[in-house]
Amino acid sequence: MTRKSSRFTVAVATIGLALAASSGAQAFTLRTPSLVPDPDQVPGDPNTGGYLYCQVVVTSKSAIGINAKIISDSGADVTEFGTGYRAAPGVMIPDRFYADETAGSFSDSGRYCKVSITGALPKDVQSLSLTAYDASGNPVATVQAK
Repeated sequence: MTRKSSRFTVAVATIGLALAASSGAQAFTLRTPSLVPDPDQVPGDPNTGGYLYCQVVVTSKSAIGINAKIISDSGADVTEFGTGYRAAPGVMIPDRFYADETAGSFSDSGRYCKVSITGALPKDVQSLSLTAYDASGNPVATVQAK
């Protein structure tokens, strides 16, 4: 019985791998160029300085996973807020899944946005941008990932 059961397990695993490979979707990571946020006017008080805000939009024929983070100059994750939205095919775009994700940080050490994406190809990324805002909420600089 174990011999048949292990053959069945191998057959199911092989079919699963073949289906996953046939979709063409993969996992990959992108990052934006660096920006420096507007520093806190009162050291240590994030309410007196600017912030960084990252946004990524992806469409794909398969379900999409996105994880966006603001990364410091030392490589630490300094993300403090964010949102995400996912839509099934036909809701936003005919025959394609839609996903957008945002991440933001008030940290003075934030520098760039790092985004991990699954269920899509790099060509499916519609936009990836990082914007620096001043203490009044006005955009002062934006960079796009290439």
